[in-house]
Amino acid sequence: LRQMKDMLSKDLEETQGGCSADVLSATELRVQLAQKEQELDRAKEALQAMKSDRKRLKAEKADLVNQMQQLYATLESREEQLRDFIRNYEQHRKESEDAVKALAKEKDMLEREKWDLRRQTKEATEHTGMLRSQLDLKENRIKELEAELAMAKQSLATLTKDVPKRHSLAMPTETVVNGNNQEWVMQADLPLTAAIRQSQQTLYVHTGHPTDRQVAAVRVSPCHSRQPSIISDASALEGDRSSTPSDINSPRHRTHSLCNVRSLEDLEEAKRKKKKEKMGLGSLSRVFARGKQRKSLDPGLFDDSDSLSSPTRHSLSLSDGSEDQLDRLQQVELARTTPMSQWRAGTVQAWLEVVMAMPMYIRTCSENVKSGKVLLGLTDEDLELGLGVTSLMHRRKLRLAIEDYREAENGRGLSKAADMDHHWVAKAWLSDVGLPQYSQAFHTHLVDGRMLNSLTRRDLERHLNITKKFHQVSLLLGIELLHLLNFDKEAMQARRLQCELQNVDPLVWTSHRVIRWVRDIDLKEFAENLLNSGVHGAVMVLDPTFNTDTMATTLGIPSNKHMVRRHLIEEMKTLIGPASICHCFGFFGLFVNDKCITTQFCTHTQRNGLYQGCQTCDPGAKCGPPKGSVWPLGCFCQVQKCHSLELNEAKKIKKNFF
Repeated sequence: LRQMKDMLSKDLEETQGGCSADVLSATELRVQLAQKEQELDRAKEALQAMKSDRKRLKAEKADLVNQMQQLYATLESREEQLRDFIRNYEQHRKESEDAVKALAKEKDMLEREKWDLRRQTKEATEHTGMLRSQLDLKENRIKELEAELAMAKQSLATLTKDVPKRHSLAMPTETVVNGNNQEWVMQADLPLTAAIRQSQQTLYVHTGHPTDRQVAAVRVSPCHSRQPSIISDASALEGDRSSTPSDINSPRHRTHSLCNVRSLEDLEEAKRKKKKEKMGLGSLSRVFARGKQRKSLDPGLFDDSDSLSSPTRHSLSLSDGSEDQLDRLQQVELARTTPMSQWRAGTVQAWLEVVMAMPMYIRTCSENVKSGKVLLGLTDEDLELGLGVTSLMHRRKLRLAIEDYREAENGRGLSKAADMDHHWVAKAWLSDVGLPQYSQAFHTHLVDGRMLNSLTRRDLERHLNITKKFHQVSLLLGIELLHLLNFDKEAMQARRLQCELQNVDPLVWTSHRVIRWVRDIDLKEFAENLLNSGVHGAVMVLDPTFNTDTMATTLGIPSNKHMVRRHLIEEMKTLIGPASICHCFGFFGLFVNDKCITTQFCTHTQRNGLYQGCQTCDPGAKCGPPKGSVWPLGCFCQVQKCHSLELNEAKKIKKNFF
């Protein structure tokens, strides 16, 4: 209103100013006044609308304030509930931790009590066993004493009955006493125990006959004693002094004397027989032992003690040791470059110690083998008896090495297997085939490359303790791969390097390369299951029973994961299919676009007369059928594509494989 008033006053002033300049008419003034009144009415209406809007906004503001207050109250209540929950949770957590600690302490205490009880039980068992053994010994001793006592009582009862008869039959002649002197001496050596003598003395104390007691103490018959013991010299002399002529000449005494004489004669005869048997059995052993007992004299025995303890002697011994080591290395180099028939004793010993890793047989070798010619002529029996090689595997190793050197003297040279020592076999080769857990057994038996070529399934099971059939197959197929490569480590390593970055030529893959391939085909969660499993490239290609199901089982893929198994089948088809087909046709390599890119030929099919080679792969080979026969499938070539018959056969093999 104030603004409108200002506007009207301003218009009035302008109007008055205009009137002064140009006087307006009355009608124009009325029109302007009517317009101003209408504008004033509109302004009043707008003012009323603004007031109503203001009231409405105040009401809404009050409602919003009330809602905010309610929200604040709700939030505070929720915060209080949350604080209570956190407080209760912390309290429960502390209580549970305390309970867990208490349970852990109780568990530790129970474990200690359990081990204490076990220890006490073990000690009690040992103590019980010891007490039982002592009790058994005491019971046996009691039974022996009871038996001896019963026999002594029986003998004493018999003697007490015969005392009057012995007195009545006494003959006091000196000649009889002297004649029975030897019999009496034997009677003094009767096998009586102290317990029997004590019981005899006790019984005779009650009878009141000291003379009879002395006689009985000597004359108990040994024919009834089961566990005799030897009488001491003092008791024998005492018995001799206490005897009388009447006791000696009694019939009872003569009967016991005869019994004693017969028993002693039987004992002496048994001893003589045993002695003869021992002499008969031991004569051969003594004859063979003479050679072992004869030792070469130590040169140091003839030296003075001063020279042995002098520092000059010590320095000489050190220099001799280094010279011996240098000489041994020279002998090893000589063994590598010289035929075995020209070896001397030192070369043989160095070869046995360094090359064959058998220093335990050097002493017997130095005694019995003086040259390489002698070594070439040794038989298995000579190796066992002459060199003391009792281990069958060690004898085989020596035998194969000797045969290899014998063939080398014919101009062929040593085999490639000679480059594979037992360290390489036990560490590198077993790791490549995925069976490093048998490294200790191979290292103990000194299995080298030559022995690998001779191992059979029976050898693996009996001597190397490899009982799992799949592990045996894995090792034998690894050996078959070496055989296909003529045991050439360099050729095998070269082929492995060629397929290190490409998924080709799986035949020569190691177990580690197979694991890497499994990771590359997005199965890394199952790759670790192939560790120490024996799965390598030769198994995947050469084993006809190894298929995708076997691989999935080895990887530990559950049977319900069909997509994963199907993915594995496709990848194995891509990898193994061409290599397996190529191997079936006489090669071990692979196909690329139906073209053979193999580098070596299968000797097995070559021996069977199926193929003789390929002119493209081997320009010196004869590409054609053997004389008088026809090629069954034709010839593979690196440039020429497979014939239709070959391709159809390849498809059949691939279909049957998968």
